Amino acid sequence: MIVTSVSSFFGQPLRLANVQVGHDSWTFKEGAPADITCLAQTNDGFLWLGGPNGLFRFDGTRFEPFSSPFGDLLLSNNLYSLFAPPSGGLWIGYTFGGFSFLDKGRVTNYASGIGSVYGFTQDRDGIVWAGTSSGLWRFDHSGWQHIGIEWNAPTGRVTQVGFDSEGILWALVGSTGAPKDLICLMPGTGRFKTAGSNLLGENFTWEPDRTVLTAPVAPRASDSGKGSDERPPAYPVISKNLQMVDRNNSIWISPWDKPVVMRLPKDSLRDVQNKASPAISETYNVNPFQMAQLVDREGNIWFGDTRGIHRFFYTPLIRQEFPKETSESSDFAVVADDNGAVWISFGTRGESVIADLYHVLGSKAERRLPQVISSFAYRAPDKTFWFSGERCLWHLVRDDFVRVNLPPEVVNQFGFLQTITADRQGGIWVSFGRHGLYRLANGSWTPYGGRDDLVKTGAMMIAFTDSLGRVWFGYTKSQLAVLDGDRVRRFGPSDDLQVGNITAIYGRGSEIWIGGEFGLEQFDQGRFRKIAAVDDKWLRGISGIVETPEGDLWLNAISGIFHIRKAEISEALKDSAYRIKGEHFGIREGLSGIANQARPFPTAIEGTDGRLWFALRNGVVWLDPTTYSEKRRVLPPITIQSVSADDKGYAPDARLSLPAHTSSVQISYTAVSLSDPEAIRFRYKLQETDKHWHEAAAATPVTYRNLPPGSYHFSVEASDTNGVWSDKIATAEFTMLPAFYQTLWFRSLCVILLLVAVAGLYQLRLRQLARQYGMRLEERVSERTRIARELHDTLLQGFQGLLLHLQVVFDLLPTRAQEGKQKLGSAIDQAVEAIREGRDAVQDLRSSVTVTNDLALALDTLGQELAVDGTNHNANAPVFHVEVEGAPRDLHPVTRDEVYRIAGEALRNSFRHADAQHIEIEIRYDQRQIRLRLRDDGKGIDPKLLSDDGREGHYGLRGMRERAKLLGGELTVWSERDSGTEVELIIPAAHAYTPSGLPRSWFAERFFRKAQEGKR
Repeated sequence: MIVTSVSSFFGQPLRLANVQVGHDSWTFKEGAPADITCLAQTNDGFLWLGGPNGLFRFDGTRFEPFSSPFGDLLLSNNLYSLFAPPSGGLWIGYTFGGFSFLDKGRVTNYASGIGSVYGFTQDRDGIVWAGTSSGLWRFDHSGWQHIGIEWNAPTGRVTQVGFDSEGILWALVGSTGAPKDLICLMPGTGRFKTAGSNLLGENFTWEPDRTVLTAPVAPRASDSGKGSDERPPAYPVISKNLQMVDRNNSIWISPWDKPVVMRLPKDSLRDVQNKASPAISETYNVNPFQMAQLVDREGNIWFGDTRGIHRFFYTPLIRQEFPKETSESSDFAVVADDNGAVWISFGTRGESVIADLYHVLGSKAERRLPQVISSFAYRAPDKTFWFSGERCLWHLVRDDFVRVNLPPEVVNQFGFLQTITADRQGGIWVSFGRHGLYRLANGSWTPYGGRDDLVKTGAMMIAFTDSLGRVWFGYTKSQLAVLDGDRVRRFGPSDDLQVGNITAIYGRGSEIWIGGEFGLEQFDQGRFRKIAAVDDKWLRGISGIVETPEGDLWLNAISGIFHIRKAEISEALKDSAYRIKGEHFGIREGLSGIANQARPFPTAIEGTDGRLWFALRNGVVWLDPTTYSEKRRVLPPITIQSVSADDKGYAPDARLSLPAHTSSVQISYTAVSLSDPEAIRFRYKLQETDKHWHEAAAATPVTYRNLPPGSYHFSVEASDTNGVWSDKIATAEFTMLPAFYQTLWFRSLCVILLLVAVAGLYQLRLRQLARQYGMRLEERVSERTRIARELHDTLLQGFQGLLLHLQVVFDLLPTRAQEGKQKLGSAIDQAVEAIREGRDAVQDLRSSVTVTNDLALALDTLGQELAVDGTNHNANAPVFHVEVEGAPRDLHPVTRDEVYRIAGEALRNSFRHADAQHIEIEIRYDQRQIRLRLRDDGKGIDPKLLSDDGREGHYGLRGMRERAKLLGGELTVWSERDSGTEVELIIPAAHAYTPSGLPRSWFAERFFRKAQEGKR
């Protein structure tokens, strides 16, 4: 951007006498397209530029060639007209015919022999009209229609078309350079009427909102023209020139015969033939195209020409003109005189430090002698003036300049003169920077005023005497000293004074403002209170402070001039966290330079007429706060530009859905101020994740990562150029689609399955507990049953045998006493044996009943004992023997005991009840099972007893079967009367044998056999 010129209105009869016009321009070198033939500003604030080189978008800083994010293409790169309707979007007209509509990146093209499109307009119902080389066209929300004889419209070329403030549609019909016909369409009608013929003008005059300016006077026609159909109440102001009214009620004219733009009061337009007088106009070297003129919503005036684009704007900062041109490296010292006049010295830094001194009254700057240096200019309480000079001070008393020599020891350091002030006794304090501080009183200089309690280290930057007579000295590194009467107080960073180098001190009462390179603080009643702004840059490098009688503050800083209202100051003093807002004037508001940061100080003063003067590095500007109204506040429209997911772009849409597994969502937004784009601030939040607003100084895209599925609402708002937040919030709503495992139905199904699983586990646990309880109960019953069997097999059997012996003894005692006595002894031995067996049975509840693991030997021993016992009461004892087949194997102890008891019960029955002659036991060991078979040739068993598990009250047969079942085996009993009995017990190998006794595989058996042979 190039600031080309600033013009003022001194002595001119314009209503806006206390404003200046600034002029910025962007050329091809700054990125602007060449040959800008048409302009438009859309609702989102962007300025659109068109021409033979295509379509461009401008945000006040950057020029961006149009490229649709969806790949849509325009009909042509040669554009003739642009129109941004209030309803939104952008209409494009082409030099070689055709229409396009651009909205949110989407392009819709319309082309059908339309011809060159000269302009657009829109009525109150949203109907768009266009003037083309083929006549008048109308867009009724669905398509373009040519307006012909059915509307009573001429078929010629329509070069101008627009609505006035009353809703009347006006059109100029005719070829360029030839007389024109003026037609109009009244609201609510469907036929055009002729309002003028053979008119000499070529162009309408446009209001700032792009409506047609009208006046009661009819436009001038040629002598051969025909009359109009009827006389409307007002007519368009038609001229050969390009004419446009701005928002400050001035008119901008581009004469058809001159390559310039002129600005003059709107009231000076008497009629279409009036020529602007040079005495009341300003002229700028701009030659705009017909459709390249625009007033934006902030009041800027834009023109496009062959070189680029131009912006004109109004600023209340009036630049003071001097007979001698100021350079970019001049220093200015300003002090107020009576009657609104000021004294200004300025000089160029370099080999010479001599500066010119000017007395400015009104708009006239008059040079005065003597020559000075621009270190300071000061008005003392006695209304005399002090200026820094070469090896001296100049003291202006009335109209006389009196030379005052410097202290001899620092006379050669006059170039370091820094600041000056007077105390209540009339003494003058002068600082030579790091070379010391001196006080002048009664013609004598005294270092540090003869005081030892003043700061003697560091460089003094600024001195100030307040209305209470206190003298303030500001130094580098936040060091401050106050001389109050005969007492000196010092302050520094430990006292919360943190402004860096102190370069400005000011105050109207007891409250004193301290400004420096890092900010602004107020001192009141021994306490410093820091002021913060919405933009920290506004309070950096403060070298001039003015507090107006109304309590407003005006600051001159490195970022420009900052105006703070009293209400903002009061709020900031009450709340340390409050961030003040205000008006900021920088380069975009016509400020041509920045305030000095070394000397001369102060860089801001208040004149005796109330005007405010600000010294810059390359000039002096002033502002009259009494006639000044605040900058026109226009809240920039905030818009969501795009939403992208994993680098794939989407147009903002209320129904936007992003695919599952999206890891990154980026949202781009913007707010445009063509006046000062860099002053806009932003704050945003994602309502579902952010608790507070996030502030941003620029419209940088916001990225959110790994968002879970759900609906999201992104909100963003912008401030205006003064830091005031808009009440309009732009939102982007999008839905993050879930993967199947993130859906509600899937989660519900998982919950249901989990509940079912928990219920199933609960039921399983109940069953386990019930089974465990049943098993324990069964174990108890089984244990009781086992004990019953043991008692039956031991005690009952023993006592039954004992009863038989006792019965024999009872029978023998009467006749054979001696033999009965012997039988009684045998009975006693049998009783002892029964007791032993009972004790052994109890012991067997814990351990095995047999000592050896040889089942055959145990059964053979039992059989022999039963045979011997049988001879005592049976003369013919049966023949008994045990036969073993296969290699004996080790049995489980429990299995061995149970098999022994089953076989023992069967043997006892055979020996005692079967009357058998032969009893044999066959034991067979094989790989799959162990089989025990007992045979006798006795009297057999009643089949009914076999089926009923024996006689009632006898548990031998039942006990045998229970034992076989517990072992996992099978017990079979065959018997018939007088045919003997056979008992067979089969137990699978896995239940019978110990692990060492289990059969080996063929391979293992063969390997074992080979190993044994090897040992031999």
